[in-house]
Amino acid sequence: MGKAAETQSEQFRYVKNRIQMLHQVVETMDPEQMEHEDYLRVLDMVEQLQLKMQRFKKDWEE
Repeated sequence: MGKAAETQSEQFRYVKNRIQMLHQVVETMDPEQMEHEDYLRVLDMVEQLQLKMQRFKKDWEE
């Protein structure tokens, strides 16, 4: 996969890249053709990003 993002700047770059990837995925989807599985895939991506950001938040608070 890749090495862990340890510094705040690496963590922010990770978040920024994930948001860009999510945007690209959503942009390619046709709202008229979306299926339930497509929605769930986007939801999962958002939830995974949220979990990662919660972990980073703990790092920043230390």
